[in-house]
Amino acid sequence: MGKYAWTLFVVGALATTGCNQAELKKALADAKSAEAQKDSLLTEVLETTQFVTDINGELAKAKSIAVTTTSTDPGVPGARKDREDRKAALARVNAVIAKLNESEAKLTETETRAKSSRQRNARLLAQIETYKKTIDDLRTTAETQKADYEAQLADKNTQIATLGSRVDTLTTEKSQLESAKAALTDTVVNLTSYKNTVYYAIGTKDELIKKGVITKEGSKFLVFGGTRLEPARNLNPEAFTAIDKTQNTSIPLPRTDKKYKIVSRQSPTYLGTGVTKDGKVTGAVEIAQPEEFWSASKYLILVQD
Repeated sequence: MGKYAWTLFVVGALATTGCNQAELKKALADAKSAEAQKDSLLTEVLETTQFVTDINGELAKAKSIAVTTTSTDPGVPGARKDREDRKAALARVNAVIAKLNESEAKLTETETRAKSSRQRNARLLAQIETYKKTIDDLRTTAETQKADYEAQLADKNTQIATLGSRVDTLTTEKSQLESAKAALTDTVVNLTSYKNTVYYAIGTKDELIKKGVITKEGSKFLVFGGTRLEPARNLNPEAFTAIDKTQNTSIPLPRTDKKYKIVSRQSPTYLGTGVTKDGKVTGAVEIAQPEEFWSASKYLILVQD
């Protein structure tokens, strides 16, 4: 029965029974109120229809966020991004569940009002019951998604912790390797420096004997026998000048007008210019072949002739 038909029915009934004007107005007011209540209930049900559509969209978005996250082992930064995406999906699902609970409460209120309405509408009540079932199904789906995302987040947290531990281990190993490399580099530098460092001492016989660089060997009695100059048995590097044999291949002599004799084990064969026929040196010690020259001894001793 439509709104106006119901109104006419009431008016006709009152007129037939001879009701007075006040009763007629009251009947009309009740009829309008009942119709308004019906319209209100119908509006709430229609809003529920839109709500269900929106909820389905929210669940689809949450699922889409989770599906598009990284599925392989991306390292710590990628795993953290993956975890944040899943947290966002979980937050969206939690919001959906809260909305479902709120909507269910409102729908229950609507059902109660519909049942207590003067114009009890069986079709409307059936529709409300259907929506309640739909909301319950949506909540079950959302709860399942929530449990799944929570399990995935727990797995991501474990993965991040494992990756973090691996990074810490690699960082420690890298630090140890760098320390070992630095120590090895220092060792190589020191060995290279030690290998390339040579010494020379130049002076008169008396100066070098006084410094403990050379000594007289042999003996002479009257016209018999003889002595010769030899390097001291224990040479003190402090009595010499240290140089790098790879960098210094020319050693200046104190006096250019004098000749100098090599009394150490180096051979003048490996020198360049400034070598006399008897193997003495003038001007400067020009070393043509450093490795060969210094291979006999790292101490070079030249005595002024």
